[in-house]
Amino acid sequence: MNKKVAIVYRLDMPGGVQSCVFSLIKGLNRLYIIPDILWDCEPDWSLLHEQGGRAAYRKVRFRVPQRMIDKMPNTLRYLAHICNVIDARKFREEYNFFFIFSNGFVVSKDMPHLYYLSGPPLLPQLETNSPGIKGLPTRFSRLLYKKALNRISPVYDYHRELRYVINSQYTAGLFQDAHGVRLPVVYPPIDLSGRDFADDDLPKRDSITFFSRIVDYKRPEMVLDLARRHRQFRCVIMGGVAPIRRAYFESLHKYADEHSMKNVVFLDNPSSERVRDELARTRFYVFPGINEHFGMTTPEAIASGAIPFVHDSGGQQEIVNNPELRFVDKTFFDRFESLLNRTDAELQGARTALNKHVQTFSEANYIKTMLSYFLGDASGETDTEKGVLHYADDQG
Repeated sequence: MNKKVAIVYRLDMPGGVQSCVFSLIKGLNRLYIIPDILWDCEPDWSLLHEQGGRAAYRKVRFRVPQRMIDKMPNTLRYLAHICNVIDARKFREEYNFFFIFSNGFVVSKDMPHLYYLSGPPLLPQLETNSPGIKGLPTRFSRLLYKKALNRISPVYDYHRELRYVINSQYTAGLFQDAHGVRLPVVYPPIDLSGRDFADDDLPKRDSITFFSRIVDYKRPEMVLDLARRHRQFRCVIMGGVAPIRRAYFESLHKYADEHSMKNVVFLDNPSSERVRDELARTRFYVFPGINEHFGMTTPEAIASGAIPFVHDSGGQQEIVNNPELRFVDKTFFDRFESLLNRTDAELQGARTALNKHVQTFSEANYIKTMLSYFLGDASGETDTEKGVLHYADDQG
């Protein structure tokens, strides 16, 4: 297919949105399209190679370099992104389609495009402010934007004439409350291949596992508290650790050392193979993050045979549709104790049902839906798309 496609997002670190981009690249590659990645820092080619995708890179210069923004406090970061809005009309004649995962790249309605949303700032309900004086600069920055700066650089506004999709029913509901519009939901891609598990393997599974980006608001320290109480289990804390999060990651190490927790294994930026190996021996996958927009690692764990135990909020409710496997903070330890008292047969029934449910979130469904916007029919029912995607599926 002789078309030029641009994808707007950074690919120099692992993360949930990055995984969405990687899957989209693979889908485009099956159409013989090698997309351009538009950003101001070069992709981590090893990450792309690991995912089996091919892309090109085109440097887009921001007024404030992304790597400089990474080192800023949240207040300055918020204002810096306003400065970095890019009028994409200068690319109008160069690309047939734009897949945009960043708010700062503003197109006109006559340019074929799709925005993929996953969180703030278009979801103001998810914006966080520190209380008191500490949060004053952030609140002032947002007020300044709403009263003045959005007229000059509307990077954090919803543009009703443009085309958007969003990543979960939970975030779609927040968006509707904020903007009065119900956006189509395109669930993030979950690689479910090669994650089969045996019905009788629960007794062999010895780990409690946290698997996500390792940041404070996902609260992995709660998993350490759980493992401290239940030292019969091996505890695994694994996930992506960005350079700016290294100090927090080291603080978790220190906590485990202070409490002589020899049963804890820390894995920062593990390979896909190591993740699969760890999930294959996980008995309980625990995710304490509150109001996670979706939570891509939870269906990965379920498909690998782990029993999920997640916070009763956000997109996790869509993934873990069994309320007995969800908790709020005050029930965290008691509910886990009740899980320990369940028989293997009961747990097996729960994970079989969940494994069937999470097939909804497959990478194939995500690619098919995203490409349907590019190919001209968001319902995914055109004859052209059927033929092309059938060929792509045959090619594996």
